[in-house]
Amino acid sequence: MNRSHTLAGLRDRPDIAVLVIGGGINGISVFRELALQGVDVVLAEKGDYCSGASAALSRMVHGGLRYLENGEFKLVRESLLERDRLLRNAPHYVAPLPTTVPIFDIFSGLANGAVPV
Repeated sequence: MNRSHTLAGLRDRPDIAVLVIGGGINGISVFRELALQGVDVVLAEKGDYCSGASAALSRMVHGGLRYLENGEFKLVRESLLERDRLLRNAPHYVAPLPTTVPIFDIFSGLANGAVPV
């Protein structure tokens, strides 16, 4: 199937409610959720699905603790809110994983966070 054939197929289906452009993790997630809700949806991707940046993900949803070192408190808060949203709205995709973070020096990272670069 080539591009012109695909576009012609889309023109023949004016009843499609949503066209999702981009087959990365976000595009596929939106496509899946809409399809599960019975929405007539089409996913368009120029290459292979999840072949770009999505293929290199760590698959870890974290609360942004790594941003504390640089004093990025707004980003930490945003990450925590998004993590909590995922835990609440998609418990079938995410689960808490208790983790221990070793702290070797009580002041490590604090100096970096306090001094803007």
